[in-house]
Amino acid sequence: MDAAIVAQELVSALALGCIYGLIALGYSFIFNAAGLVNVAHGSFVMYGGYIYGVTLSNTLHLPLIPSMIVLMLSMGLMGILAERLFYRPFAQASVRITLVGLQALGILMANAAIIIWNPYPKGTPGPWGQESLHLYGITISYQNIFVIVATLCLLVAQQYFFHRTVYGKYLRAVAIDKRTAALIGIDTDLAIGLTFAYSCILAGVGGMLISPFLSIDPTLGNLGFKGFGACVVGSFTSTMGAMAGGLIIGLVQVFAASYISSKYKESIIYLFITLFLLLRPQGLFGKKSELGSL
Repeated sequence: MDAAIVAQELVSALALGCIYGLIALGYSFIFNAAGLVNVAHGSFVMYGGYIYGVTLSNTLHLPLIPSMIVLMLSMGLMGILAERLFYRPFAQASVRITLVGLQALGILMANAAIIIWNPYPKGTPGPWGQESLHLYGITISYQNIFVIVATLCLLVAQQYFFHRTVYGKYLRAVAIDKRTAALIGIDTDLAIGLTFAYSCILAGVGGMLISPFLSIDPTLGNLGFKGFGACVVGSFTSTMGAMAGGLIIGLVQVFAASYISSKYKESIIYLFITLFLLLRPQGLFGKKSELGSL
């Protein structure tokens, strides 16, 4: 086994895992704040790929930083609208009705994407194109390095926001106990709306980061299943667990494709997730006491 090839695969797996982890964080935040799984989350990943890759990069030719700012603002606004139109009206109804509303949102977004961008696959070179770093016989794509660095920066900013700012502490309080947070005067509706916005920003950034590696088409929303699987492996209730689950899924996918079968890599991933559902349904970082809420 060539050590250089293994090192390259490891970097690729970590980059892919970072993207899955960001998507999983979106699931985790909404689950903790609202007590349900946002089944439309994958559609926001798809929109992140379309908005950045097709509109901002390929059509408007905006530089990277302005593109990221516009993307985040757009996804945040979409998250707020999704919460106001497809979650809040059903918040007092049963979870099944709310999930149907969110499923309808996902279908609506997929069809709107076909109308806006057409159904044909598109691509984008990303900010770094095919450029690579050559170090000690190891070839590492700058795009992979960018994914890892961007994820780390986002996680640091997220840690600061949730632990050092007033609104971040409000969101944490609602995630821990929504009823008690309301009793001490926190606007839980606002907190859940902001959580939806941040969750959609994470999904959009995930779609942006994956767009140079995959075709941009309506099936990009299927990446939501990988983020969901990352929560199954890590934990829905632990943000650290969700991120770790994403990294594990990325490692399994890359090394399964390289050393088992590239043809059946997707089947291997979903088999891996199914085994966790059967053997440890609370995830690596979850507790058995949390299973009743899943």
